[in-house]
Amino acid sequence: MDELDDNADSAALAKWQDRLDAYLRGQSGVEDLRSRSQPHPPWPDLDSPMVGYLIERALEIFEQSGPESAITWAVVHAWFESTLETRASVIRHLGS
Repeated sequence: MDELDDNADSAALAKWQDRLDAYLRGQSGVEDLRSRSQPHPPWPDLDSPMVGYLIERALEIFEQSGPESAITWAVVHAWFESTLETRASVIRHLGS
C-alpha cells in the first residue's frame, strides 16, 4: 500500500499542488497525524467493518454508475466516517 502513496511523480499532485498547499496551510496542528503510517490513527484498521462496507458499496456504485461516481461516493463517505470516529473518540475521552 505504501508504494501507492509515493506520489512525487503524480500528474494529479502537479495539477492540484497549489490548491493543496493552501488547504494544508489551513490545517495547522495536524501535520504529524497526516504523516503517520497505517493503521495507526487517524488511519483505520484495514479489516475495519466500515472500511469493508465502503469498499463493497463503492464497487456496487462502480457497476451502476462508473468509476468517478464510485470514487466520489467512497471519498465523501470515508471522510464523513473519519469525522464521526474522531468525534466519538473525543466524546469517549471526555467521558472517562
